[in-house]
Amino acid sequence: MMSAAKANAKKILDRVKSARTQLENLLKDRSWIGDAKKVAEKQGKEVKKIIDTDVAKLRVFLEKERKELEKLQAQIPGEVARIKHFVDGQKKELSKLLKTVKAKAKTQKKSAAGTKSKKKTGTRKKSSSKGASSASAQS
Repeated sequence: MMSAAKANAKKILDRVKSARTQLENLLKDRSWIGDAKKVAEKQGKEVKKIIDTDVAKLRVFLEKERKELEKLQAQIPGEVARIKHFVDGQKKELSKLLKTVKAKAKTQKKSAAGTKSKKKTGTRKKSSSKGASSASAQS
């Protein structure tokens, strides 16, 4: 059993030694590092191309949006003036209507006050004649 354990230990040591020599050879021979750098640079260039095209598209879009916003900002003062003019016109029109309504209300109040005194004296005669005429009209 000891010999089997020794044999296993010897196999493991041999593997470690061979892995160590391979690692040392890789470290001494640095050609793989150059290959890795080349691959990384190539991928970096591809990524840069993709980013550059995306950035160019984004710049074009932002420039277009900026111009559109500038147009809208230029229109705002004119729109505000138009709305203000419209509101002022509406205010004047409503003031005229209010004055007209108040004037009509005063004239109706005056005429209603004048007719009340006339109605008190003359309404009884009219209502009796109206009642008679409406009764005959219904028959």
